[in-house]
Formats: sequence, C-alpha cells, structure tokens
Amino acid sequence: MTTTFEKEVNEFVELVKGFKYQEAHDKFYSDALVKHENENAPTISLEAHRTEMENFLASITDYSAELCSLIISDNMSVVEWNYKFKHKEWGDRDFMEISTQRWKDGKIIHERHHYKTESW
Repeated sequence: MTTTFEKEVNEFVELVKGFKYQEAHDKFYSDALVKHENENAPTISLEAHRTEMENFLASITDYSAELCSLIISDNMSVVEWNYKFKHKEWGDRDFMEISTQRWKDGKIIHERHHYKTESW
C-alpha cells in the first residue's frame, strides 16, 4: 500500500521530470526551507529559493531529467538524477546529482544537492 508521503514524493519527482519547478516549488517547499548546493552556504527561506530557482531556470534550455533511483523512508527522500540542459553561461551540461529532502507536514524543509563541480 502506498502511503500519502510516498504519493507526495512521487508527485514532486514527476513535476521535476516535467520541468514544472514552479509548481513543485509552490506545492512542496516549506516557508522555512533551508537548501544547500553541495557544500555552499545555505539558501534560507522559500522566497530566496524562488529567486534562485527563477534565475537558474531563465538561463537553461533543452532540459531533461532522468530519474535513476529513488529512496523514500522516514520523512526523507533521496533522488538520483541525470540532468541534461544547455545553460547560457555554462554551456552544455550532462551530470549526475543526488538530492536529499527532509519533509515535514507534506513540505520539504531541508534539501541538499550533491554533484561534481569544475573545481573537483
């Protein structure tokens, strides 16, 4: 039997796959969000995340996100993605990313993205 939490996570994943970040943001992120890109300083708050997301999305084309694996357990999701897109400053990107989300009351309260960078 699928739990409500599993349904929420799966809906979130489908929105990301479909490049529906705005909808995913509005439906599944908490006002108290803390988000990290690798080991960078956190982005704190829903509004700061929205601004960051809108700036990023405005810079990319030819987007695809392939779900490679998904773990759902104890109010946490771990998603392995293969992202491909063209970025107006960075050029073509094709990379693997692990994203972890901690959930509370149907919303993501903490998220961290792990991926290789040019400096690694």
